[in-house]
Amino acid sequence: MELLQPWPLLVVTCLLMAPGCRQGPATAPASGPDSLEITDDLGRKVRLARPAERIISLSPAITEALFAIDCGERIVLRDEWSDHPAAALKIESVGSFAPGAESIVAARPDLLLTTWPPPPLRAALDAAGVNWAAFAPADLAGVGTAVERVGRLCGRSERAVQERKRLDEAAAAVRAAVAGRERPRVFYEMDAGAGGRPYTVGSGSFGHDLIVAAGGINVFGDTDQPWLQVSAEAILVARPDVIVLADVDVIDSPQSAASVAARPGWSALQAVQKGRIHPVHTDWVARPGPRVIHGLRQLASILHPGAVPAPIVEDRP
Repeated sequence: MELLQPWPLLVVTCLLMAPGCRQGPATAPASGPDSLEITDDLGRKVRLARPAERIISLSPAITEALFAIDCGERIVLRDEWSDHPAAALKIESVGSFAPGAESIVAARPDLLLTTWPPPPLRAALDAAGVNWAAFAPADLAGVGTAVERVGRLCGRSERAVQERKRLDEAAAAVRAAVAGRERPRVFYEMDAGAGGRPYTVGSGSFGHDLIVAAGGINVFGDTDQPWLQVSAEAILVARPDVIVLADVDVIDSPQSAASVAARPGWSALQAVQKGRIHPVHTDWVARPGPRVIHGLRQLASILHPGAVPAPIVEDRP
């Protein structure tokens, strides 16, 4: 899950005389729908003098968004988790969500796109004069908004608006398909955690909005924490009708319906007794990018069989 990655400290350096090493971010007056100015998810105004042609993407969701709006060929560096579409694997990887300043400057980027950069990374980018923007959608609507803002910085506003419309219409269709149906209580496991305390999502998260849009009730939706660890006892009290596993194809500690059912005490859960433990494609639900619509449809097909056709789960590239 990209929001849980550790962030190493960065040494703030700017390679002397390196091409593209500027004293500060490029700025230009901006107005109207074709402007190259946006406000990112940190509330920062980001302005470019010209559309970004050399982009570093440190987010799998942003990488997918760039390819969706026909800007994937502009990516010059990516994080190692950006593995979709297959063309992304041909791009050099920096192997981290927080590479050193030397790698960033050497790539001569016009723009760096990331999620929630830690203070050392922000300092490194500002010191090197690298234009950067942060996007971390907290709900489905935010995915389309992020795509549109990325498109503006790339000079592809029209294409990005089309993609946002597609995402919004697809999400609306799922909501309409499950409207009026009885909502099952859902426990959403994003990570198995340790010590019998898995991670789940609260109301301040992207995952929570997916559950609601798919026609479910998040059993831990009464907390405003984006994600939290919960005990087996708390899950028993929550009484989920359905258990959704978003950690079946992760690298570390992948789970399955069988492994969850075998956990101590979990046999008392109605969801376990009725065999309602369902895996979902991790990338579809964990990455707030264009493929999230597949994740939404998959969730809705699990919670309300027959209401929405289940998408075909693709293989990792």
